[in-house]
Amino acid sequence: MHVAAVIAAGTAGEAEQQARACLRRGADLVEFRIDALRHPTAGDLKRLASALGPRAIATLRSPAQGGFRGVDRDARHALLLEACRLPFRYVDAELTTDAERLAEYAKLAKSRAKDLIVSHHFSAPASPEEVGGILDACLAQGRVGKVAVPVATVEEAAALVDLARDRSSSRFALVGMGAAGMLTRALAADTGQEIQYATGNRETAAGQLGLDAALRVRSKDAFVLGILGRPLGHSFSPEIHEAALQAVHLPGVYLPFDVAEASLESFLSTADGLHVRGLNVTIPYKEKVAGLMDELDGDAEALEAVNTVVLHEGWAKGHNTDTYGFRTSLRSLGLRLGGRRVLVVGAGGAAKAVVHVLLREGAEVAVANRTAVRAEALVDAFDDDVGLLAPEEAPRKGPWDLLVNATPAGTAGMEAVLPVPEAVLDRTAFVYDLVYNPPETPLLAAAKRRGVRGTNGLEMLLQQAAQSFELWTGKSAPYEAMRRAAWEAAA
Repeated sequence: MHVAAVIAAGTAGEAEQQARACLRRGADLVEFRIDALRHPTAGDLKRLASALGPRAIATLRSPAQGGFRGVDRDARHALLLEACRLPFRYVDAELTTDAERLAEYAKLAKSRAKDLIVSHHFSAPASPEEVGGILDACLAQGRVGKVAVPVATVEEAAALVDLARDRSSSRFALVGMGAAGMLTRALAADTGQEIQYATGNRETAAGQLGLDAALRVRSKDAFVLGILGRPLGHSFSPEIHEAALQAVHLPGVYLPFDVAEASLESFLSTADGLHVRGLNVTIPYKEKVAGLMDELDGDAEALEAVNTVVLHEGWAKGHNTDTYGFRTSLRSLGLRLGGRRVLVVGAGGAAKAVVHVLLREGAEVAVANRTAVRAEALVDAFDDDVGLLAPEEAPRKGPWDLLVNATPAGTAGMEAVLPVPEAVLDRTAFVYDLVYNPPETPLLAAAKRRGVRGTNGLEMLLQQAAQSFELWTGKSAPYEAMRRAAWEAAA
């Protein structure tokens, strides 16, 4: 499989410069998006072919197929003819736009010892049968067939992977577009694809892998890690684990898996076959996933909550690294909680992990949650005495040595609300908000106005991520690389 860095620049000079940089980084090929040039000419093609033609794809994408700029029919034909004559490794023409000229381009390309890619880009999701039919039509016209299709769900991406495996004897590229479709890119080598298109100078397609990630997974030994939850837009985990994989030179990639609750079981049952080695689990699935595991570690079993899944040969083991992450972050903050009064807001999997650690530290713990039934269930899960109160009771039940927010309240993309009445902060010594995006949450901002010290959940995230990484890979986590990635994501 060849990794092609896609170059979309306004001038041929800029395109050449940026292409050379990508080749120096390890790309096998570059794809010159001729449609991105402000005024593409035969002279531009000659310059690019002369500079890097044998390691380049010349593509003139039409606006109807996702191109940047259009040219009239005659100009398009002249440019594609010129590209076929010049020493490019591949030339890309479109199944529909260029239907009347494909035989001519194929003949000319063959005479010049290059391969014609015949491509088609769907504008909306399509069935595997329809995608397969179009791919076969592309292959009938060119030496290489390329089809790109928007993908809305992980199930649709998995269906494309199966389709690609069925075509593994052909020369093709089959790309799922969008975040869900990234799985098809990660498994391009495994499914026998000719080319993996990666980000060169800028992202040109939704879900495109960065060049470093694409280079890591260009072998058939590539594996997939990811984060499972809904929604996922706030998470820094992809940046953190991508940095870790890059730092230790492992052939893996970390992807978002936004999966509907009804599809959790089917996704986990097929994940191993998709080379998924490990998963982080976030809101709202930590407790649900615990019930779908073949085995649980001690903390996960005690809490009935999983935030890390290790998959191996069809066996799924659930771990809870939130406990380690929270405990270690308390140490780093110098917080000693033996005999101290702590209010935990929330009743999900993260809240369980927090209460578990606090009780082990000897704290006196109370739980508040807007849904009383869930709070009661959390309290009943512990043998120790855990207090229970409604959020509105928190101000008068203080003072609190520590307040921990274990709800998603205040997360980026959600309504900027406080998880408890603001008055509780007047009787609180320290605030720990597990939310880390934004870095200063509404709760931390309110605490700051009152002169109350606090911290977000970034350190906990990093600590639990490091332990997850070690469980998946058996390698020591490159903590400093992970920390830098987290701070850059938060900036």
